[in-house]
Amino acid sequence: MHQNKTHYALVALLWFMVQQACAQPRISIFFDHVAEMARQENISIREAAQRVRQLGVEGIDVRVTMSDSQLTMLDELGFQNASAIADINFVKGEQPDAVRQAIDFMKRRGYKRLLVIPGLLPENATPRILDEVGKRMAAFVKEASKEGIDVMVEDYDNARSPCYNTQSLDRLFAASPQLNHVFDTGNYLFCGEEVMTALQHFRPRIHHVHLKDRKAMRDHASLPVGTGIVPLKEVVTELLRSGYDGWFTIEHFGAPSMLDYATQSVANLQAVWKAMAAPSFDEVISSRRSVRSYDASRKISETEVRELIRAVQEAPSWANQQPTKYYVALSEEKLKAVQDLVGGNKERIKNAPVLIVSTFERGKSGFFRGQQSNDAGDLWGAHDNGLSVAYLVLKARAMGFDTLIMGMRDADKLRQLFNIPDSEQVMAVIALGYRQDEPRRPQHRQLDEMLKFY
Repeated sequence: MHQNKTHYALVALLWFMVQQACAQPRISIFFDHVAEMARQENISIREAAQRVRQLGVEGIDVRVTMSDSQLTMLDELGFQNASAIADINFVKGEQPDAVRQAIDFMKRRGYKRLLVIPGLLPENATPRILDEVGKRMAAFVKEASKEGIDVMVEDYDNARSPCYNTQSLDRLFAASPQLNHVFDTGNYLFCGEEVMTALQHFRPRIHHVHLKDRKAMRDHASLPVGTGIVPLKEVVTELLRSGYDGWFTIEHFGAPSMLDYATQSVANLQAVWKAMAAPSFDEVISSRRSVRSYDASRKISETEVRELIRAVQEAPSWANQQPTKYYVALSEEKLKAVQDLVGGNKERIKNAPVLIVSTFERGKSGFFRGQQSNDAGDLWGAHDNGLSVAYLVLKARAMGFDTLIMGMRDADKLRQLFNIPDSEQVMAVIALGYRQDEPRRPQHRQLDEMLKFY
């Protein structure tokens, strides 16, 4: 029994940890996208940035050449810095002015993550040129690291880039062990490499992520994230499960409608988070309890109740008669009225934000053309009501809610309160809310007491 309790406690803890990790996606966007959105929508950059914030985007990727007024505006709107971007053409030489500009910008703003674009190599570049680029980059990384700056390079979608593919990136990382990686989900496809293989290879160095999608491997055209051939769900899931806690920057340069692309990209990314946070069926079963103490500070909306009952509609019933109906109390007036009709459970459910009365229509389940089909008769209606309520409490738990099914109720007064017709049998009252305390797991009968094989 002790082992069982430990197991269920661990399941509950793991579920909680996953929900916490996935509750608030750290989504960012390029300032370049915001500026382009403003141009396309014929609005100010501030207005475009406000629309982006309303989508749920909290981070911004900026360039070290941006003006203080632009950066102050982003601060005022509540953006957090995801990374800064510096074009430092180490292919052409040391670039002391660009190096100093980047480091001074990072120090002045207090930013920590810097993506460096090192320029493009000449055609048929020799290994000596590649080594020189690596040495210049390594010297810069060493200098920036002294200031607490995390320097990164991304997989760049141009074959002349010093960081075009796994081989060229490995060469740079070998020259500079402190250099880290911005993982661009669309660019490994462009160079003909598998995204997940690259992710596994570079995972320890990935400090930032650009989420980019493509129509085809070598197609430069961008798509809303999650609508092309890049395995968005697999990439994001693997990163989070491996402990990545950085930003995900949505990227779609060249989008015909930056606002529409950003809206769809954010929605698709949040859907991945929601799916990850959802518990497995076994976790739902093992964590469900009959809860007798509810958190008064947490409410449940009508929209959430509709989502719950929409799932309950999938419950099976006799010949698909679907005899179960639900009457939902959300207003303070109705909640207090129902609380007075559940006997000794009144105090237990006084803080539940939703109370639901379940009924079933008599003469449907267990009947054919108005005639009772077997000796059970309307007991089949009760059976189907129980199936429906089972779906309800399990779906509620999957949504993070808790329930209490109550058989003690004044059926006549409930019928009057909700105008329930006489053709329906009043069954249970179900409390719906959030647990105040962690209820203990009850003991169950031995399996062999309820199961027999022949």
